[in-house]
Amino acid sequence: MTRPVPIVAPAVVYTRQARQARVEGTVLAKCVVTTAGSLTGCRIVKGVPHMNEAVLEALAASRYRPVTYQGRPVNVDYVFSIKLVLP
Repeated sequence: MTRPVPIVAPAVVYTRQARQARVEGTVLAKCVVTTAGSLTGCRIVKGVPHMNEAVLEALAASRYRPVTYQGRPVNVDYVFSIKLVLP
């Protein structure tokens, strides 16, 4: 089985509240990587205050090379780890 490879991965845009609170950390989000390379059903497993929606928006705009198993693309649950550092 191969891992999903990012093709388009927009940066997470810091919210005003997160900048003001100087929030940093790691968000864990679980999504389904589809055979078309899109992410569906994303949900936050471990969040960071003021940043969860921004992470979900960035993931929704992302595209991946699909996971393959025995040479064929398959849908797969995958946990993404997104490290957030103040700009």
